[in-house]
Amino acid sequence: MWKRKKQLKYLLTTAISFPALIYLIYSFPPTHQLKILNYKISILFLFFPLLFLSLLSTISFISRSSKHGLLFGLFAVCFLGFRLNGLTHPFFFLLLTALFLVLELLFSYRK
Repeated sequence: MWKRKKQLKYLLTTAISFPALIYLIYSFPPTHQLKILNYKISILFLFFPLLFLSLLSTISFISRSSKHGLLFGLFAVCFLGFRLNGLTHPFFFLLLTALFLVLELLFSYRK
Protein backbone atom coordinates (compact mmCIF):
# COMPACT_ATOMS: atom_id res chain seq x y z
CA MET A 1 0.00 0.00 0.00
CA TRP A 2 2.86 2.39 0.82
CA LYS A 3 4.45 2.01 -2.62
CA ARG A 4 1.10 2.66 -4.27
CA LYS A 5 0.65 5.97 -2.40
CA LYS A 6 4.18 7.01 -3.27
CA GLN A 7 3.63 6.22 -6.95
CA LEU A 8 0.34 8.11 -6.89
CA LYS A 9 2.16 11.13 -5.47
CA TYR A 10 4.68 11.05 -8.33
CA LEU A 11 1.91 10.64 -10.89
CA LEU A 12 -0.02 13.58 -9.45
CA THR A 13 3.09 15.76 -9.39
CA THR A 14 3.80 14.84 -13.01
CA ALA A 15 0.22 15.63 -14.02
CA ILE A 16 0.52 19.10 -12.49
CA SER A 17 4.11 20.05 -13.37
CA PHE A 18 4.21 19.02 -17.04
CA PRO A 19 1.19 21.08 -18.13
CA ALA A 20 2.58 24.02 -16.15
CA LEU A 21 5.94 23.61 -17.89
CA ILE A 22 4.32 23.37 -21.32
CA TYR A 23 2.24 26.49 -20.59
CA LEU A 24 5.36 28.35 -19.45
CA ILE A 25 7.27 27.37 -22.60
CA TYR A 26 4.50 28.33 -25.03
CA SER A 27 3.29 31.49 -23.29
CA PHE A 28 6.45 33.36 -22.37
CA PRO A 29 9.66 34.13 -24.28
CA PRO A 30 12.94 33.28 -22.50
CA THR A 31 13.73 36.95 -21.97
CA HIS A 32 10.44 37.71 -20.23
CA GLN A 33 10.69 39.37 -16.83
CA LEU A 34 8.05 38.63 -14.19
CA LYS A 35 7.20 41.67 -12.12
CA ILE A 36 6.48 40.75 -8.50
CA LEU A 37 5.98 43.76 -6.24
CA ASN A 38 8.94 45.99 -7.17
CA TYR A 39 11.20 43.19 -8.37
CA LYS A 40 11.73 41.86 -11.87
CA ILE A 41 12.53 38.15 -11.97
CA SER A 42 13.61 36.27 -15.08
CA ILE A 43 11.25 33.55 -16.25
CA LEU A 44 14.22 31.15 -16.21
CA PHE A 45 14.12 31.12 -12.40
CA LEU A 46 10.69 29.53 -12.72
CA PHE A 47 11.57 27.31 -15.69
CA PHE A 48 14.49 25.40 -14.18
CA PRO A 49 12.79 24.31 -10.92
CA LEU A 50 9.65 23.39 -12.84
CA LEU A 51 11.70 21.36 -15.32
CA PHE A 52 13.52 19.64 -12.46
CA LEU A 53 10.27 18.84 -10.66
CA SER A 54 8.60 17.44 -13.76
CA LEU A 55 11.62 15.29 -14.69
CA LEU A 56 12.07 14.11 -11.11
CA SER A 57 8.47 13.02 -10.76
CA THR A 58 8.24 11.46 -14.23
CA ILE A 59 11.44 9.42 -14.01
CA SER A 60 10.68 8.45 -10.41
CA PHE A 61 7.25 7.22 -11.47
CA ILE A 62 8.61 5.27 -14.44
CA SER A 63 11.64 3.73 -12.74
CA ARG A 64 10.09 3.47 -9.25
CA SER A 65 13.27 4.93 -7.81
CA SER A 66 13.48 8.49 -6.58
CA LYS A 67 17.29 8.37 -6.80
CA HIS A 68 17.17 7.85 -10.56
CA GLY A 69 14.67 10.68 -10.92
CA LEU A 70 16.84 12.97 -8.82
CA LEU A 71 19.97 12.22 -10.82
CA PHE A 72 18.23 12.58 -14.18
CA GLY A 73 16.57 15.86 -13.17
CA LEU A 74 19.84 17.30 -11.88
CA PHE A 75 21.68 16.15 -15.01
CA ALA A 76 19.17 17.85 -17.32
CA VAL A 77 19.14 21.10 -15.33
CA CYS A 78 22.95 21.20 -15.09
CA PHE A 79 23.30 20.51 -18.81
CA LEU A 80 20.86 23.28 -19.73
CA GLY A 81 22.58 25.59 -17.24
CA PHE A 82 25.88 24.91 -18.95
CA ARG A 83 24.30 25.62 -22.35
CA LEU A 84 22.78 28.84 -21.04
CA ASN A 85 26.17 30.06 -19.85
CA GLY A 86 27.90 29.26 -23.13
CA LEU A 87 29.70 26.09 -22.03
CA THR A 88 28.85 24.16 -25.17
CA HIS A 89 32.10 22.29 -25.80
CA PRO A 90 31.57 18.48 -25.90
CA PHE A 91 34.15 18.10 -23.13
CA PHE A 92 31.73 19.69 -20.64
CA PHE A 93 29.05 17.20 -21.64
CA LEU A 94 31.47 14.32 -21.16
CA LEU A 95 32.55 15.63 -17.75
CA LEU A 96 28.95 16.07 -16.65
CA THR A 97 28.04 12.60 -17.89
CA ALA A 98 31.04 11.06 -16.10
CA LEU A 99 30.13 12.88 -12.89
CA PHE A 100 26.56 11.62 -12.93
CA LEU A 101 27.63 8.09 -13.86
CA VAL A 102 29.96 8.08 -10.85
CA LEU A 103 27.12 9.37 -8.67
CA GLU A 104 24.85 6.63 -10.00
CA LEU A 105 27.46 4.01 -9.18
CA LEU A 106 27.96 5.54 -5.74
CA PHE A 107 24.23 5.46 -4.99
CA SER A 108 23.77 1.95 -6.36
CA TYR A 109 26.70 0.51 -4.39
CA ARG A 110 25.46 -1.13 -1.22
CA LYS A 111 27.60 -2.53 1.56
